[in-house]
Amino acid sequence: MRRAFCSCFFLVLLLVFASGCTQPAPQTSSATTPIPPPATPVPVTTTGIAEKSLTFDVSKTQKTVNITYTGGPDAEGLVALKVRIDNQDIDDFERTVLTPVPGESIIFTYQGLANPVTANIIGTWKDGYQQTVLIYYF
Repeated sequence: MRRAFCSCFFLVLLLVFASGCTQPAPQTSSATTPIPPPATPVPVTTTGIAEKSLTFDVSKTQKTVNITYTGGPDAEGLVALKVRIDNQDIDDFERTVLTPVPGESIIFTYQGLANPVTANIIGTWKDGYQQTVLIYYF
């Protein structure tokens, strides 16, 4: 029985390889591809806004993630901080702090063990400018 199975398997395998070898070779095109005309460079405009800088202290315990806003050189004019914690499971936490004050802590408390992967903090200033000011990897 085993000999018959192996013989049939070998025969099928041989037929598969043989059918692949009888395929016609792909046709090559003798037409040349046109070369596009050179593009004229487009002037790049900048907004003139430099990157902003804020400082934070981040700590994690078994049940909490604590993010403390400590100020920074561009703290003046800051109107909001949006904090997003991405976790190993599906759950993500997001919180917005309006008019943040240096020394203010943003605490995320977990029901089970804290399992954060990243913390992404976006600052918003009076003029409407928004920027990611911290991406923290746990």
